[in-house]
Amino acid sequence: MKKFLFIVLSSALICMCIPLLSISALTDYSLSDGSQADNTQGDGDTISVYIADEDKTEDMNFREYIIGVVAAEMPVEFHEEALSAGACAAATLARIRMSEEKDASLKGAVISTDPKKHQAYMTKEEMAEKWNGDFDSYYEKLCRAVDKAIDYTITYNGKPIVPVYHAISPGKTEAAENVWGGSVPYLVSVDSVGDTLCEKYLSLTALTFDEFSLAMQNEGCSFPEDITLWIGEGSYTESGTLKEIEIGGKSFTGEELREIFSLRSAAITLDLTKNGIEITVKGYGHGVGMSQYGADYLARQGYGWQEILCHYYTGVEVELM
Repeated sequence: MKKFLFIVLSSALICMCIPLLSISALTDYSLSDGSQADNTQGDGDTISVYIADEDKTEDMNFREYIIGVVAAEMPVEFHEEALSAGACAAATLARIRMSEEKDASLKGAVISTDPKKHQAYMTKEEMAEKWNGDFDSYYEKLCRAVDKAIDYTITYNGKPIVPVYHAISPGKTEAAENVWGGSVPYLVSVDSVGDTLCEKYLSLTALTFDEFSLAMQNEGCSFPEDITLWIGEGSYTESGTLKEIEIGGKSFTGEELREIFSLRSAAITLDLTKNGIEITVKGYGHGVGMSQYGADYLARQGYGWQEILCHYYTGVEVELM
């Protein structure tokens, strides 16, 4: 399989739109104790975790680690079945990393808490501070969600998948080849209509002509006096990702513009106004794999967590390990 870099954003939004995806790369593929919750599942199983912001390695109980990942990656207000889907994805990635050769940069650990590398993680103390008076009920809910799914792995043709995910799609998830340049059979475009109902589905960036031209001149663009000639017609994927557009005599992908202007996704349209350039963005994240907001929507329509996973990862099975 070709190697692809999975670029991650990890903002912890609780606007009914979640943080961004946290699986780092197909190059990695080959793959707190609750007072009111049963704590027997996963006992005795440990995982070595690199605590990125402290530059240290820690051996954790596998169950506690997955609880911490789900807490960091998805709003606990989400439907329990959506949280279970996230837990299974997190556990699948963790098992992949545990089966692979260790990354020397992780100081002996198998997985990092840096979401740009692998998966974000939240300690129980951080949860208590974040949830304050709701900690007990939220933690109990999180434990239930994790315990339903932690012993399962998402597989395709009998092998664990790399379960990439994102916050909000443009209304359809994106095929892997349109983002990373190579096809992956279980990462194809599927409908995710619930995303369009999120209040943060659309975002707008307004730039003056000077702001826009200065940013793009730094990328090697040159602009004629006629402003109407600055931006060409863009080409788009079926899901709405900007494939390519000419700006100031140079071609750019949606992902490149996303990085230049710190946009929420590559589903971008650019419009000339009397005051400058407006950039409209649909969704949040790279758009490939499971939409977290979409998972919450499906759960609220009656989908179980395994059905959610099978919707977003085409042709997979959810297997008890």
